[in-house]
Amino acid sequence: MRGLEDLIDTDDPGIRLVRDWAGAKGGNASVILPPDAAVRGETLLRLQVTTRSILGAVAYDTGGISVADGRLRLLGSGPARSLRACNDAAGGMRTGALDDFLLIADDMLGGLYALNGGRFGREGLGDVFHLAADQLLWSHLEVDYADFASWCLTGDLGLFYEGLAGLDVFQRPPSFEKTYAFYPFLWTREAEERAPDVRLVDADEGVRLRLEMAGFGLG
Repeated sequence: MRGLEDLIDTDDPGIRLVRDWAGAKGGNASVILPPDAAVRGETLLRLQVTTRSILGAVAYDTGGISVADGRLRLLGSGPARSLRACNDAAGGMRTGALDDFLLIADDMLGGLYALNGGRFGREGLGDVFHLAADQLLWSHLEVDYADFASWCLTGDLGLFYEGLAGLDVFQRPPSFEKTYAFYPFLWTREAEERAPDVRLVDADEGVRLRLEMAGFGLG
């Protein structure tokens, strides 16, 4: 197991590229939150990736990234919400486990993004999988973490979320630590027939409950 001195890259840190993406003209109104010193070191040790990588940079050098005014959230090492705590709640980030996964982001509606460490099968190891807020099956996005982060900060989120943008709450993003919960659930026929009731819940608890309901089935 490598120590922090081996994982922190001061010569070519990935955070430079992340900041370029976040500040790109015509990007997605992204805000890089400050990391918590007590969280980021342990997170990087558990990940065992260097800060030259984009995953290591976001995990160590940010407290998360709020994208599109908070509609999408990349997890980092924040004091109130972190990559480590979210995965602890959901059962991910178990380095070396054959069925491992790593939750890397979520959205304000309950959609999840995870890196495949074996949970989604051997095909697509290291790629990002997506569980949309209105679906019960995960889809393979066929990109790695770096390409995913770049897309979050600079890509066309409007087209990706087009089917959910009509929800009343879509124009009212919550804080980084909260997410919306809907009843009837967005993937049900009942939710298509009437406007669902909406409430704010703790984001990590929302992730855990979503995984209990949806599991890891693939579309």
